[in-house]
Amino acid sequence: MENGQVTGAANEGLRIDETAPVISRHRVTVQASAEIVWRVLTDIDAWTTWLPELPYARVETPGPLGSGSVFRWSASGLDIVSTIAEVRPYERLVWSGHANGPDGILGVHVWNLAPGDRGLIVSTEESFAGPPVDADPGPIQAALDESLVTWLQRLKDTAEADAAG
Repeated sequence: MENGQVTGAANEGLRIDETAPVISRHRVTVQASAEIVWRVLTDIDAWTTWLPELPYARVETPGPLGSGSVFRWSASGLDIVSTIAEVRPYERLVWSGHANGPDGILGVHVWNLAPGDRGLIVSTEESFAGPPVDADPGPIQAALDESLVTWLQRLKDTAEADAAG
C-alpha cells in the first residue's frame, strides 16, 4: 500500500497491505452459484438485512457499482467511508476505506470467489493500519477475525437460502 492506496500489478489484482499490523484471512465453501453470492455481496444497500449488526450501509455514487464507487457504512461503532478499487463480476471485489476519518483505521478488504470441488469458495482478507491499530493491535485483530468469520457465515447462509428458493 502506498499513500493509503491499494497496490498490485494489473495482472495479479489489488491486494491488502501485507505490512499492516492487523491482517485477517478466512474462507468458506458456499452451495450457491457465483451469481447469487455476487448479488448478495455487492448489494451494499441490503447488507443490513443479512448483517443485522450493521446500523447502516448505503452506496453514495450513482449508477452501477464500479471502481471509484463510494459507500458509507457503520460497523462495531465505527463510521466508515469506503471506495471500491476493483470489480471483477462473479470473481473479485476490493475496497479500501477509513473508519472514523483519515486518522482512524485504514482498511483494505478483498473478496474472491472461485469454483471448488465441493462448491463455490468464497475467501476474504482484510488489513487494518493506522494510529488506533498501532496503539493496540491485539483486540483489533481478534475483532476483525470474528467479524470476517461472521460475514462469511452470514453470506453463506443468505446465498444458500436464495439458491434453495
